[in-house]
Amino acid sequence: MNIRDAFSANLKFICETQLDAGLMRRTFSREGLRDTLVVGTVDLPTGRIRVGDPLTYMGTKEFSPELDKPVAPGSYPVELAFIRTAFDTVRITASRIKLTDKKAVRYELAAPTHETAAMHASDGDAPGFPVDAGVMSFMDASVMEEYADFLSRWHAENPQGNHYDDFFAALFAESFERFPEHQRRGGDFIEWALPKSGHRFVMNASGFGDGFYQIFRGLDEDSEVCEIVVPLINADILEQADRDYLAVWDGLEACIVSNHIAEGGEIAYMSREGSGIDSYNGWVFYGCDEDEDYWADASNFTLYSTHGLADRFPGIIPLLHSPEGSAFIRLKDGSFIPDDR
Repeated sequence: MNIRDAFSANLKFICETQLDAGLMRRTFSREGLRDTLVVGTVDLPTGRIRVGDPLTYMGTKEFSPELDKPVAPGSYPVELAFIRTAFDTVRITASRIKLTDKKAVRYELAAPTHETAAMHASDGDAPGFPVDAGVMSFMDASVMEEYADFLSRWHAENPQGNHYDDFFAALFAESFERFPEHQRRGGDFIEWALPKSGHRFVMNASGFGDGFYQIFRGLDEDSEVCEIVVPLINADILEQADRDYLAVWDGLEACIVSNHIAEGGEIAYMSREGSGIDSYNGWVFYGCDEDEDYWADASNFTLYSTHGLADRFPGIIPLLHSPEGSAFIRLKDGSFIPDDR
């Protein structure tokens, strides 16, 4: 499974209207590739929770459903779950408000109020919310109103401005400097307080980015709501993808290929000329119709992704762990034989 396959499988996952408690326990664990972090607080002065994309929709009060059942007013921690893989990067796999210290033993879909549902259909209101800027947030309904007013004033004062590029981007960058192990460069989450009221909320990246996500209530053993959660990525999918990735090749990613191969040409010859080199893993791949004069010119070669090359030429995969000094000739049928010369 590669990143494209993982992304496709996750599209199905985020559309599901049932959520497995075991998956969420694994998602919010601190084992192996997985980690969690309380990144801030959400203030819920009315207990009426809105969920949406804060950079695209919450500022316009559109496509940001209010949950049909309010919670007790108060201030609650927002916890994010992460997974860090070799084949991709660190990703946020879920975001939740922890309403109590109890653990969820089952989940139910959180329905929107009719007036605020992101989509209406002939058979009822569709649950969930769209993301168009790769970011999601939980907010109190009253806080979202104040946030929309803030953005309206900001744009009036900055008519040519972009509220992400010119305001929030710097805050995300600061967050990355504080928590570099839990987010991609540029930042994936912030806690921010509205200037007038001081009410806080968290913005965080939504898994692989844009999409339509579902909202769930977590119920404890007494059937009381203990959390509100948005699953963003199926962490089990990414963990399997990481195992598949490392099974293909687990060394330095860069190999060297001739420009002909980089531009879409075929492999004719491969040799492992070194190992443990900082810039590349020692594998060099030569193309068809190349001669010694071509090979003698270093400008005819470039660094290339070993996994990307393996996607194009699966026949190289069993050979990649061959020792230094190994070399193979590619036959017309696409198979490789050792060069024993």
